[in-house]
Amino acid sequence: MGPSGILIGAGDRGFGAYASCFLRDPRLGRIVAVADPRDARRSAVAQAFGLAAEQVFADHRALLARPRVADFAIIATPDADHLEPALRAIELGYAVLLEKPMATRAEDCEALVSAVEREEGLLQICHVLRYSPLYAAMKGVIESGELGDVVTIRHSENVSTWHYAHSYTRGSWRNRAASSPMILSKSCHDLDLLHWLAGAPPSRLSSFERATELRPENAPEGAPEFCIEGCAHAARCPYDAVSMYRDRSPILLDLQRRSHPAAAIGSAADPEFVALPVAPEWKGWPVSIITDDPSQAGVLHALRTSDYGRCVYRIGDNGQPASQLVNVQFANDVQASFVMHSNSDREGRETRIDGTRGTLRAGFFHSEQWLEVSDHKSGSRRGIALERGEGGHGGSDPKLLAAFVAAVRGEVEAQTSARESLWSHRMAFAADRSAREGVVVEWS
Repeated sequence: MGPSGILIGAGDRGFGAYASCFLRDPRLGRIVAVADPRDARRSAVAQAFGLAAEQVFADHRALLARPRVADFAIIATPDADHLEPALRAIELGYAVLLEKPMATRAEDCEALVSAVEREEGLLQICHVLRYSPLYAAMKGVIESGELGDVVTIRHSENVSTWHYAHSYTRGSWRNRAASSPMILSKSCHDLDLLHWLAGAPPSRLSSFERATELRPENAPEGAPEFCIEGCAHAARCPYDAVSMYRDRSPILLDLQRRSHPAAAIGSAADPEFVALPVAPEWKGWPVSIITDDPSQAGVLHALRTSDYGRCVYRIGDNGQPASQLVNVQFANDVQASFVMHSNSDREGRETRIDGTRGTLRAGFFHSEQWLEVSDHKSGSRRGIALERGEGGHGGSDPKLLAAFVAAVRGEVEAQTSARESLWSHRMAFAADRSAREGVVVEWS
């Protein structure tokens, strides 16, 4: 039997992405306690794992006040609530899998790394993209020398209009002061990739951002407070909440889009290309975020009563940027540019790496991932076949969990240390400061 764990934060990431892997493969391990303030979420975990009442907690403090009851802790609370339970779990001797970002303040991130190194424990941050077949293959191409010396990396995180509206205008991360800067909460994944692919720590960084247009002064004439009240602009508005949550149109259309000729998976000719479920059958993210009742009645209630049903222009306290550009010089002279923006027709990432001998191009989307390499001398171009991943982030979520469990068992070294993950957070805080203050941040 695999190791046992506790789950702190039983939402879309904690339960949906990670703990649910133990249900699909019980040999990995098991959950023996859960803490979550929401009745429906902790009840779902208790039922799934057969937990008794004394194993279920509304407050993580009550759970962590007890002596250690398991081998590891999965912590997926809201961003601003990571520090306290993570520090306590480390102190108690749990191996900790912590959702990114590790904390929302630079000094708290440093404190977490110091704590786990002092205790000689295991703290792994959920930088899941390192575990995807695509980015693992990209790292392999770089290390093979096929590109020669890497000179530049250009990477983009293309946040779709509907995702930006959901998470960063209506949702939990809309107020950067109350949550965290979007460059940290959304893109520490990408900054971690840049650091990993470049193969060296950063030495200099600058950043610029553009403010969001989704402000009250830009609201279309006559737009109501809630979209469901009837809006004359709904047919043309990409942010219409009724279309997003009742009809599920944006997410279903995004999942069906396949476009790149070099895609190694997910082409329209793929025999595994099947029709997606009709809207009422789609109960996953983002519908799972706005209500614990994904029925038509539950969704309509959320559209009438929650911020997720409000006109995006009427929110008022949303302060995340519409786009942010980050330029980085690494210690080995690799130069990287990264853009995160909120106006994409598709949800996904694109990367181009140019070296002294070759060029790599790649795409990472919901329904397709592709990777091709070209040679400067011969002009030849080849696509690289990628493993089809099952699970979130192109199959990365279950791979990360399996690797973490293997490290807990002592079978392998953790693929990433807390100190390694710290660099992406340092870069995010530096980018936020650079954009706000107009400075270039340097590391010795």
